[in-house]
Amino acid sequence: MKNIFFFFLLIFSISVFGQESKQKPVKITQKNCLAKKGYSFRLKEVVSDSRCPEGVQCIWAGEVQTIISVYKDKKLVEETKITVSPNKNEEAISFFAKYYAGKKIESIYVFPFAIKDKILDRKAYHLEINFY
Repeated sequence: MKNIFFFFLLIFSISVFGQESKQKPVKITQKNCLAKKGYSFRLKEVVSDSRCPEGVQCIWAGEVQTIISVYKDKKLVEETKITVSPNKNEEAISFFAKYYAGKKIESIYVFPFAIKDKILDRKAYHLEINFY
């Protein structure tokens, strides 16, 4: 009986310590949720969305061009145009990396995805930054 208990305890401890400590993604929306201290971001505008809609076959994956506002202590620091593409995100990653020092950015996505024959509400857009 002790052997069975020890075996389950061993398996449980391996599964607990084997979990990755992945950081929670950061969501950047169009709402004004500005931090009192430090940096905060706002998705000011979606300039264009040429991504291939779900349910359609495309030659090019497309991209989303956005304008991001950066605030520090509730004061506007800069606004810049960021292009997010499934194939080429180096520019967007390097932009956000200077504000997230010490964190490694894995990916940047723009949601929601377009769906064939459905018009997206521009206010529903948001960026999601995932970290290692």
